[in-house]
Amino acid sequence: MTDLNSSVAAEQDAVFFARESFLGELKTLNRDYPNTGFGISLRTHSGEHYLLANARMPLPAAKSQGFPTGRRVARLENGDRFSSIEVLADSKAYETITPRAEAEILGNALDLIARIDTLTGLPSGRVSHEPQIAATGTGG
Repeated sequence: MTDLNSSVAAEQDAVFFARESFLGELKTLNRDYPNTGFGISLRTHSGEHYLLANARMPLPAAKSQGFPTGRRVARLENGDRFSSIEVLADSKAYETITPRAEAEILGNALDLIARIDTLTGLPSGRVSHEPQIAATGTGG
């Protein structure tokens, strides 16, 4: 039972860390692509679901439904702390961006996922300065 409690506590710590550390990343995407909403969907191995979004991303009535207009930009499955990490964009606004902007967003999304997975997978108090690319694009 103690292992289960420590596992859940570690997941909650990882979610808190991701939320606090990467809200700025969403603000940057919002600034660079002002007409597009972005969200991050985090699912833990224990089945919890957390959503982080910038101001332009439509929110669901219930988080279990996911973002109502979310188009998957990139996804990682089976990370150390999360069973999945997804970066989504508001599909209504995303349809109007250029292919070049779409490629730039994909690059930013992959970097964001890799950072979340790498930093939340480290033991407490240990920070690595060598990035590990851990995610791939999905093509929506």
